[in-house]
Amino acid sequence: MVYCVGAATDRRLGVPGEELPGSFSATEFVSWYSAHPDATVDAFALGASSAVVIGVGNVAVDVARILARGAEELRPTDVPHAALGALSESRVSDIHMVGRRGPSQAKFTTKELRELGALTGAEVLVRPEELALDPAYGDPSGLPGINRRNIEVLRDWARREPTGRPRRIHLRFFLKPVALLGEGAVRAVRFERTAPDGRGGVAGTGVFEDIEAPLVLRSVGYRGVPLPGLPFDEERGTVPNAGGRVLRGGEPSPGEYVAGWIKRGPTGVIGTNRPCAKETVASLLADADALAARPVVPDPLRALREAGVEPVEWTGWLRIEAAEEALGEALGRTKVKIPDWTGLLGAARGQE
Repeated sequence: MVYCVGAATDRRLGVPGEELPGSFSATEFVSWYSAHPDATVDAFALGASSAVVIGVGNVAVDVARILARGAEELRPTDVPHAALGALSESRVSDIHMVGRRGPSQAKFTTKELRELGALTGAEVLVRPEELALDPAYGDPSGLPGINRRNIEVLRDWARREPTGRPRRIHLRFFLKPVALLGEGAVRAVRFERTAPDGRGGVAGTGVFEDIEAPLVLRSVGYRGVPLPGLPFDEERGTVPNAGGRVLRGGEPSPGEYVAGWIKRGPTGVIGTNRPCAKETVASLLADADALAARPVVPDPLRALREAGVEPVEWTGWLRIEAAEEALGEALGRTKVKIPDWTGLLGAARGQE
């Protein structure tokens, strides 16, 4: 059996006020606008003019991009209809995406970063004085290619004059969240200015800044959680493995493999997942002869049904695709995602 991403939980900020209404993980927001059937939040504070996204990785970029896109840009997408309605009525005009370290250490990829600058109704604003705090900003030649290209994009944006577009994405650096402020709901985020500590990290300076916002989305990473029946490395948040082979007591467990975040930790993009998966598949193929001698379940679908699980087969998946296309046509849009398990399973089974 091959176990892929497994389960992961959002890392928390660990600051006072984090539990206030209006404070969410970016994952909760992404699940909402992506029609994840397990989404637990169905409304976000989009009635005010400002939002704060804490983190400078690709998920933070995705969240900022959705907040900054207008209704006409979102309508051709498959965003669920309820989310489209809420985003179309959003009054958020200033999105503050904030990182505690400098631009050379940001985790977003250049392609995703550039997409922020391609939004028709929004502009990206960066502060040259914050970029200049990064020792690598003046001469990024020693940085890895992706970080160097990020610096080039940010340097170009820093030279531009504001154009007066209706929405603004403020990319901020060297600010560490220390508290979420408010009584009964989030009102603002308090940040401490940081500075490079000379060892690759940052240290607080004792200077503070509050950014007003009733919506705060944290995107500061994930941590793998144990899967029932599998060994787990609590320190790394992964399943112990060698080349993708699950290790039990330090020895490979025949027929068990891992790939993705549960194998290496919650980092990386598609370009990282490909070699990770190839390594696991290579291990599986190398073990193929030994695995062929092991007993197998003659009919996996029957075994699932006997266990009380009704699988969705390929024909069911095609029915879901057709139902989402029909939903989009009925709403005057292109394909629109079905956002709940009842609707998805009903479509898979051909129910009206």
